[in-house]
Parts: sequence; structure tokens; C-alpha cells
Amino acid sequence: MPVGAVPSPRSIAITESARKQMSAAAEFKASVVEMKTYPVEGTAIEVKKLYEGTYGEVPETLNGWFHRDDWPRTAYVLSRMDDGERALDVGVGAGQFLNMVALSGKYSGVYGADPTRFGKYIEYSDLIHRTNDGIDKLPYPDDHFDVVTCMEVLEHIPEEIFTAGLAELRRVCRGQLLMTVPFEEPEPISKTHVRRFERQDVVDNFPDGRYTILNRWRMPWVLIEERMDGKPFAPLDEPMFDDTPKPKTAAAKPAATASKATASKATGSKATGSKLTVEQRRIEQLEATVARLKSRRSVRTADWAGAQARRVKQAAKRRLGK
Repeated sequence: MPVGAVPSPRSIAITESARKQMSAAAEFKASVVEMKTYPVEGTAIEVKKLYEGTYGEVPETLNGWFHRDDWPRTAYVLSRMDDGERALDVGVGAGQFLNMVALSGKYSGVYGADPTRFGKYIEYSDLIHRTNDGIDKLPYPDDHFDVVTCMEVLEHIPEEIFTAGLAELRRVCRGQLLMTVPFEEPEPISKTHVRRFERQDVVDNFPDGRYTILNRWRMPWVLIEERMDGKPFAPLDEPMFDDTPKPKTAAAKPAATASKATASKATGSKATGSKLTVEQRRIEQLEATVARLKSRRSVRTADWAGAQARRVKQAAKRRLGK
């Protein structure tokens, strides 16, 4: 569809009431992949070596460079991509993933879009076609791409174009849409981020998606997969994500304490028995504190405060016309 033409029904934003109905029926269920152990091999390691050969080792100031754990993330997403004729990556950054897609041999045409051109952007394949367009104004017809990817972009998109940006991703995709965002980013969030993605935000914005937690020691990502062609999701081998608090395994401690107290009484040492009782009480207090922290109430309070501050800041910018 040419730019400026009337969009197809699928590109029209989902109404708020419809979105609430869909998200109410949805539930956050996700598989999990450990980034620490995911192999960076094949095309991913080839592109990594090309970048390091061109620019050297990772500098102190990244400027579009990949963190170490970005390579397994992109390698995993590439492994999940369907084969096809054309693929589009929105928000190409320095082009690492775009080059991985182009050199993978999966597509005859590889397209990228990003209004910002990074200093370390480079192309290692003639298959690549890059434009400087933003997520909300993609210059492609409806259903033009077999696969569309958008990684670590949506958290940067301002509220006023977020819905339009999502609609554009879905409009130009005829098959598989893959997106990654930071998952439950702690406050204060990055200065370049304008939104957080708690599990309810993921369900609300992507009620028909399939979710995969890309876990790492720092903040994890969540990979969201949508099908624009109505086909079922391909089966996965990954285990399911489960952060349900596990039953305490310290139930035997009181019995052990009691036996020690009995032993101390037998030796006539009442003071030792009293000391153990105080220690046990302290252990119980610490366990109660841990349980409260696991409820994440304090974290949610900080998250709420951070979200309110961002809304005020965005409203002020709109009033000033910035």
C-alpha cells in the first residue's frame, strides 16, 4: 500500500474496549531460554567476527555496539525466523542483526528501516535495502514481508505513535512477526526508554502472541511472536517460564532446633538453649522479610511512581509542543 493511502482494516488500531476484552481472556504463559548457555554460532558468529574485524573489540562507549549477551539474543531470534522471500527488520541500529538475516540464506531480499543512522552501521551483503523511515510510516505495501522483526525498539517509541507503530508492523507483515522488549525493567528505567513492559502490558498489547523469556543475569527480554497468516505456532522445545514461589525447604529446622535444645538441657546448659531460640526467631523474621520482598510490593510501588513521573513528563512536553 503506498504511503498516504487508506490503510487496510488490519492496520487500524484496536479499540481500547476490544483490547481489554482480548487481554482479559489472555494469560501470560511463556517458555524460557537461558541466554548464558545459548550458542552463538553459524551466521551469528560470522557477523560477530566481521564487526570485530572492522571495529575491534567492544569499546567502553557502545554507540550502537552489541553487549555480549545481545549476540545470543539475536542468534536465537534468527533461529526462530521462518524461511521466505522477503524479511524486514525495523530499528536496525548498527546493522548487526540485519547482516545476520542477509547472510543466513533464508531470504532473497532483506530490508531495514531506522530513522537514525548509527556511526558503526555497515552492510556486508548486497541483499540489504535500508531506508530511514520510522516505525509509524513504513513505505511498503500491505502483506509485503514473510517475516518482520522489531527488537529493542518499542520501549523507545513515544506514546503518541506507539499504537500506529504496532499497526504498521502488522500491516506490512503477511506471515511471522517477531518483537523483543525488556521484560519488567526495574525502576529507574533507562533514560532512552519511555515505557516498561510488565507481563500485563505484554498481554494487553499482544493478546494473540506467543511469549518467550530470553533470560540473562541482568534484566531479561521477552520475545513476542505473532502470526499474521493464521497459521499455528511452530512447536518449541523450551521449558515453560515459572516464577511461582517455591515451597520452603526449611521446615525441618524447628525440629533440629528442638533436638539441640533437648541436648543442651541434658547437659544442663540452659543459656545455649535460650540462644538457639533467639537465633531461630531471627531466622523466621528473615524468612518473613524475604517473603515480603518476593511479593514485589515495594518494587511495584517504585514502578508505579516511575510510570507516573514519565506521564507527567510526556504531558509537559505535549503542552510545550516539544
